[in-house]
Amino acid sequence: MLNYIWLALVVIGILVAVGNDWHDISVDKFHNDEQDVVSLEFVAPFPSGDSLKPGHSYPCKIDCKRIEVDFPDGSKRRTSLYDIIYSSPWHPQSANLIPIDQKNGVIHIFIDTNTQPEFKSRWKQRNYSEFLVGYIHWDSLNTKSVPEAKIKYDAIKFNNLKAVTNDGIIQSAKTAVELAIGLIGIMALWLGIMKIAEQSGLVAKLARLLKPVTTRLFPDVPPDHPAMGAMIMNISANMLGLANAATPLGLKAMEELNTLNKKLGTATDAMCTFLVINTSNVQLIPATVIAIRASAGSSNPAEILGSTLVATFVALVVGITTAKLLARLPFYKKQLQVEG
Repeated sequence: MLNYIWLALVVIGILVAVGNDWHDISVDKFHNDEQDVVSLEFVAPFPSGDSLKPGHSYPCKIDCKRIEVDFPDGSKRRTSLYDIIYSSPWHPQSANLIPIDQKNGVIHIFIDTNTQPEFKSRWKQRNYSEFLVGYIHWDSLNTKSVPEAKIKYDAIKFNNLKAVTNDGIIQSAKTAVELAIGLIGIMALWLGIMKIAEQSGLVAKLARLLKPVTTRLFPDVPPDHPAMGAMIMNISANMLGLANAATPLGLKAMEELNTLNKKLGTATDAMCTFLVINTSNVQLIPATVIAIRASAGSSNPAEILGSTLVATFVALVVGITTAKLLARLPFYKKQLQVEG
């Protein structure tokens, strides 16, 4: 059932993205057909006269065409063709021109903190990481400059769909595979340690030590069952902040608890209680949070020990109490009844 829910969410996400993209195209949200009028000033001289070598890269400075506007206070300010008012002049932007022929070419406009607003806004829309790409046309050029040229940018279409498919679905699938592969070594290590602990009798000793507590928390699980040992190891790892160790032990515990399940596919009371303890476990040593605080430059990264202990203990008590109260309701008891 859960697979169908995920599939429905994916389909709905794609349909919504396509609808939004179609609306953006119909209202011309990104002004794909507009052109900027610019001037170019070359940093280096041409190889020979006014000729350009196709495919050769020419460093240059590019600037949007602007005009001066008189204001009531008698001052003059520059404005772009898009009515953007500048209180101070903008410096031309660094770029590389790659000619296709003597009147057309491709230009790469580099983006930095001082980039002119016309170029920066278009660059943000296209999500280029280093530079903005444009197709440029001019009618005449000098040996050192192009007085006036028209530049047109790549059309922006189906950005939302790309975000859903590339950044959402594909990236999530990649992350899932990387996570699964990354857990192989950790699971092999800690499951091996758990097997050694079982054969050496350490798990049995821990189980006997915690028997008064575990028998009340998990009355349906025999004290000597492998699930009990896995749960104890998982809880201990979580208390010490060893999340990497707790993950495989928690999976092993759920696997062992499922062997006691009389209705496969439905979580038992023991499974639900263990999940609550796993997610709200008391943190004696919050190693991950301490490491993050230390990397962020905290003068005393371990000062959260007391507050973390209190907060996690309260969360654990509330979680267990809620799980036990819900388990008494007839509706949830009925879910575990085996038909037939």
